[in-house]
Amino acid sequence: MKIPATVKLLLCASLTVLLQLSAYAHTGLKESTPAAAATVKMSPEHLLLVFTEPVKLLKLELMGVGHEMPTGFEANSEAMVSYRIETPGMHPGEFTVNWAVIGADGHAVSNYFSFTVDPNAPEAAAAGHGHGAAAGHGHDAAADHH
Repeated sequence: MKIPATVKLLLCASLTVLLQLSAYAHTGLKESTPAAAATVKMSPEHLLLVFTEPVKLLKLELMGVGHEMPTGFEANSEAMVSYRIETPGMHPGEFTVNWAVIGADGHAVSNYFSFTVDPNAPEAAAAGHGHGAAAGHGHDAAADHH
């Protein structure tokens, strides 16, 4: 049985799209400290972001309610799996970490996670380390040039 050329072309195109989608699924935040949705009792002295593969961290913003917090973030041209960013001047409150990276495939990926610093949190709720880094996956469509 001979397969028509158009069917072969469609199969090749479908495979290409699936491979590209699987590449996007692999670049992301594997874990963070504090973990996503965590409540910690003490203000962290630093953030730790661990990615699923070496990435270039382009942006990191630590947002308090209505303002940006200072960090020791500096863009780095070297791709790394983990980044430790100093967070001087942290205080109790709710925080969101916005980040953007470029993966090995050259595509930009952005996302965020949130955590709370509450000195009065019960001990069980104040587990600030973990793997809960998936707050929702955001692929930066503006950087998506095929």
